[in-house]
Amino acid sequence: MKRLEGKVALITGAGQGIGRVTALVFAREGARLGLLDKNEANVKAVAEEVKALGGEASAVGCDVSRKSDVTAAINDARSRFGALHILVNNAGVTLTRPFIESSEADIDFLVGVNLKGTIFASQAAIPHIIASGGGAIVHDASNAGLVGRPWQPVYGATKAGIISLTKAMALAHARDNVRVNCICPGSIDTPMLRSALASSGQFEENWKKTGMVIPMGRIGTPEDIAYATLFLASDEARYITGIALPVDGGRTAGVAEVSHLGMALPK
Repeated sequence: MKRLEGKVALITGAGQGIGRVTALVFAREGARLGLLDKNEANVKAVAEEVKALGGEASAVGCDVSRKSDVTAAINDARSRFGALHILVNNAGVTLTRPFIESSEADIDFLVGVNLKGTIFASQAAIPHIIASGGGAIVHDASNAGLVGRPWQPVYGATKAGIISLTKAMALAHARDNVRVNCICPGSIDTPMLRSALASSGQFEENWKKTGMVIPMGRIGTPEDIAYATLFLASDEARYITGIALPVDGGRTAGVAEVSHLGMALPK
């Protein structure tokens, strides 16, 4: 029996990186998928990958920071598949900017996608999940929501907001048979991370420095996050709700965050 057989799952930010890999993992486990992403071409390509695996998927271009867009997309997926059991709020953006230099536009960008997008998608999905007999919501937060990152203060604040939202939603909907949890990834090998590490023109050096501060000694893979998400979305986690699960190679286990990109590499 596949772990998501008979389930309908909706994944935001499914066009690349963690969202794309999560879609492929969920498809292999039997889920039918509604895939959302702001980049319509990317998300349609992922839907074709799912179909090549023998799965079923729809793809919609959608800006999660616009409530009307995300509500319409989720309602469409529910109508198409006849049910909705799982929501993965993966859509997210990052920005590295000193606190006092963070502009109003920077703040609106981060809050709009990371926090408002998570809220809007959840508000739209929860009635459908309840009507389908219950299920699970998994938010992608960040370990930046658990510890301070001096180089990403506003980003970290939005992710801390997702962690608080997770706990409140879990309590509010426990009796509705809707479990709500979140994943707190660390540094994961995605286009977003690679772009950030390359922005200074020193990608290779920054990649090595990032690996140095991870106790397990490596940057994570999208699969590391996708399989943690699969567990929390599956019935195997049926008695788990309201948690923030770090998946970061031990980085937030006790070592304080530092601005490691300014450190010197060992000789």
